[in-house]
Amino acid sequence: MRLRKNLGRGLALLFAVSGLYAAVFGVWTVRGKSREVRLSASKPDHYHYDIVELDLVSADRSLDESFAVLPPRFVVMRGTETLTTIAGIREMKGLRVAPGRWAAKWPVPWNAPAGVYRPALVGRPDLAARVQISPFRISRRTPKPMPRGFVVATLESVMPLASMKIKGPDGVMTDWRGLLDWSKHVGADAFWMLGGQTPGLGKDEIWMKTNLELIPKVAEECRKRGLQFGVYAMFSLTMSKAPLPGYEYGLEIKDGAPVATRAISIRDNKRLSDVAAFLKPYADDPNVDWVGLDYIRNALGGYELVDDFIAEMPGISVPAEWRRLTRDERMTWLARKKIMRRDMNFVEAWEWWRARRVALIAKEIKARLGGKPLWAFTLTWEKGWHHGQDPVMMNDAGVDIDALMFYEADKAQYAAMMKSWNEYVRVGDVQVLPGDIFDWGLHQKDPGGPAEFGRRMKAAISGVYGDGPARGVFYHDIARLLWGRLGPWGTKGWADEAREISAFVKSQAAQEKTR
Repeated sequence: MRLRKNLGRGLALLFAVSGLYAAVFGVWTVRGKSREVRLSASKPDHYHYDIVELDLVSADRSLDESFAVLPPRFVVMRGTETLTTIAGIREMKGLRVAPGRWAAKWPVPWNAPAGVYRPALVGRPDLAARVQISPFRISRRTPKPMPRGFVVATLESVMPLASMKIKGPDGVMTDWRGLLDWSKHVGADAFWMLGGQTPGLGKDEIWMKTNLELIPKVAEECRKRGLQFGVYAMFSLTMSKAPLPGYEYGLEIKDGAPVATRAISIRDNKRLSDVAAFLKPYADDPNVDWVGLDYIRNALGGYELVDDFIAEMPGISVPAEWRRLTRDERMTWLARKKIMRRDMNFVEAWEWWRARRVALIAKEIKARLGGKPLWAFTLTWEKGWHHGQDPVMMNDAGVDIDALMFYEADKAQYAAMMKSWNEYVRVGDVQVLPGDIFDWGLHQKDPGGPAEFGRRMKAAISGVYGDGPARGVFYHDIARLLWGRLGPWGTKGWADEAREISAFVKSQAAQEKTR
């Protein structure tokens, strides 16, 4: 009996002590968690079109109160280097988004090296031991590889294929198939044609339907001839000053007031859906190898984007009276700020943000089209930035080949463009296809004619990348080779030069393969 009483007292004491330890441990755990400070990105992996969202989270009320007086400041580091990113952003002031949570935005730098990056809290050495930091990655998407020595002939015209009469390279008259005869003659491996052009001929008709019924036959004919086939649509620019109902158009500023352009705004979701729906049947056609996009940028104007730009892009300062300005006044402010180019950090932010928006369009279209390889045309001034395009962002968004339009430049401008591209991209960064146009006028009627065309194309093949030759080339467009401004050399002179260029790029690719 006495043994049972002693045992009961012992167990009671044991439970009491255990309860005490549990309580103490619980208090210690709660206090420990309240002292934790976690700094991380909203997701572990990012692409070059991303704005990294940094989050600092703590349950420490006193710390939250101190940050209310002096907000936290963040930087991003790669190794031991503190980075400066777009618009000169180096340190970012946190914004309180919820009790105990502070956030900041960091746009990924142009063509940032792939790898691990680490956010850091600065100016608070007293918190160094408490801050738990989670690094994040910047990655690159791997595009579908194109064949080495890949040569493409394009067709930009929507003139009726059904009524075409073409004299082939052998001098024999034929029909639209002569386009493919000439494509093969210049050494092309693929034929890419314009299919989607807005508007159509009928009232409120979105697409020009002239050749749509024949496109599947062109694809079949290309398959028979061993040519890869692609079809593309023009995203933003339309061929009519009269607006189509249901679209938001880009706005330009003239005489201090906004005016509509003939380019559909890149913020128009209906246009994105319409273009994706237009390309989807071709993406599903086994005879179609590629689908493409042209004018995937705010082709004209773009000032209707002002409120989106200011709301999303970090590092932008607006006038104190911003909220009292009308939308027209805000657009005018943006236009002046951009055109005057006194604040180059602002100009860079505008260029980067537009390139991001364009990349997100490409990403969404690619997702809707499935696995079909996608190409896009990029204007080459200032690596595409001047027009709101960036080849690295486009690659990450799903563009497998970025077709670089090296036209409408004189010799000095061409050399400057090549230098900037050579300094910007490497073979592993993005898959590019440099191109030039069959047009003597757009070569400033150079006395060399097609010889200048060849010189430029060989320079682009050899020098567009900083670490190796391009693996292909494209000629724009085959209709101009037949009926364009060709000077005294005619179709044969320009075609012969193109054949030489094709042999050059294939030779370069073969040499690279053997290295």
